[in-house]
Amino acid sequence: MTGFPVKLYIYDLSKGLARQMSMQFIGKQIDGVWHTSVVYNGAEYYYGAGVQTSIPGRTHHGQPLEVVDMGESSLPEDVVLEYIESLKDIYRPENYDLFMNNCNNFTQDLCQFLVGKDIPAHITGLPQEVLQTPFGQMMRPMIEQSLRPITTAPAVPAPVRHPTFAPATPSRQHVLYVTSASQLEDLIKTNHCVSVFFTSSTCGPCRIAYPKYDELAEKYSGKCTFVKVDINQAYDISQRWQITATPTFHTFIDGEKLDDWKGASPPTLESNINVLIQIAYPPHPHRRLSLPNILGTSSHPITYTRIPPLDKILAKLATAGIKDQILLRVVKFITERQAHGAREAALPDLNMWAAFVREQIQGGAPTDGLFPIIDIFRVAAIDVRVGSWFAEESDFKTLRSVIKFASDDEKPYQVRLVTLQLLCNLFTSHLFVPHLYQELGPELSQLATSSLLDAHSNVRLAASSLAFNITAYGQRRRAEAAEEVLDSISVELLAAMIEGIGREAESAQTLSRLLTALGLLLYCAPNMQDSELFAICNSLEAREVVKAKKSEFIALKALCDEVMLLLALP
Repeated sequence: MTGFPVKLYIYDLSKGLARQMSMQFIGKQIDGVWHTSVVYNGAEYYYGAGVQTSIPGRTHHGQPLEVVDMGESSLPEDVVLEYIESLKDIYRPENYDLFMNNCNNFTQDLCQFLVGKDIPAHITGLPQEVLQTPFGQMMRPMIEQSLRPITTAPAVPAPVRHPTFAPATPSRQHVLYVTSASQLEDLIKTNHCVSVFFTSSTCGPCRIAYPKYDELAEKYSGKCTFVKVDINQAYDISQRWQITATPTFHTFIDGEKLDDWKGASPPTLESNINVLIQIAYPPHPHRRLSLPNILGTSSHPITYTRIPPLDKILAKLATAGIKDQILLRVVKFITERQAHGAREAALPDLNMWAAFVREQIQGGAPTDGLFPIIDIFRVAAIDVRVGSWFAEESDFKTLRSVIKFASDDEKPYQVRLVTLQLLCNLFTSHLFVPHLYQELGPELSQLATSSLLDAHSNVRLAASSLAFNITAYGQRRRAEAAEEVLDSISVELLAAMIEGIGREAESAQTLSRLLTALGLLLYCAPNMQDSELFAICNSLEAREVVKAKKSEFIALKALCDEVMLLLALP
């Protein structure tokens, strides 16, 4: 697959003054005050007043002093843009620090994600090099004050690139631009719900409808495919669809035309699109139910953030003969993140970490050594950047190795426990979760279902947490995009959850999470009468299983009643 080139732009904020005067001021030769950015797919990304985007070479820094070819990235553009969005939580405007959290930390993280390479060490190491000198420490406030207006100035916006025709998939773009009749016909045939706006570059009234159409496209993203056709650029479309005036709108459901109208009235447009959505997606019977305990639960993933005594773990690993520099770097990353926050913690080389974990598993390292390694992995995975990196690892080979290892019944239960907790923590990365179902469904299902029936209560609790995270994400995709993402694992998981509910006699917390997960899996499930999910519920007598728990766990009576309502109304 051909990728996009990734370039590192290097600027000297001092414009040559550092080279001339650094020895005089701080007693050390410094060749430049380095600012870097990443150019990817026609845009320059950098950190200053937050994460900023500009036309390459057109930022307020001028032309780069040097351009470094970092390689090519074959990652999908949507994945890259989502990752950059996730970095905005770490690289906020108020978090900028010239010495501790600057543009070079941002480009380091982005280059590691795109191509798995570090930016030059003389750039990332410059702040510490300056601060190690007495004059550097003394002059730090003055340097920061003089350079902050330069580093945090506004960006020159990058040009907006409208997408060409592509199959309708969830993406950052809400409106598709189509230029041929065959493309439009294929789109109408292959999507459940479609709205087409026939416009032209010379149509004045059309501009009145543009904002409302774009607003509706964003509002119903994932439910309806919104299309714009400029008939001045697509003559064959205007002939095929007999478009004699603009603006004209057509709507379709499953390839059949539902309605058409002319005129630029925004209220009429909104009313007709709302009718289209109501017909395409009739209200589900479950929406009539009051389910505050199920639907009122926070949809944020359950995570395990406790940090073990890392010094003792390293000593234990050393005793077992497991020593490696990457192990020390990951531990340093965890401790710095705990002490100073994510923005102060530089990512370790995750390629090396992944290879180290696989090597220990495949090389037959003792189990008492592998357990703490997976536990360290668990803590590191709390950082969204770690989860995002493993979301794009080739064939998910590291996670496959860990899950396969933990699924062995002969391994100590602690291995299974920390692996379940690791998987829960990976849900902090919204890039990772879709891959979890698409690529790791069978392995995930096997581990989760067997763990829900484990003899150890803390393993069952972790497994119920993973079940909740899985079904909560599936429910969000069902509600936001009318998309079913659990098909590959829902049947096995459902059967295990029902059996787990029936067996659970110790932990109200485990039972609560299982009941909530079951409710989320069932709520507004499509094709209920013919659904395999409800067939399994009936065959396993799920309603009777849940009913029996009402008397055992009085505090969960209301939650049990809500799940029973869902089971009674398919």
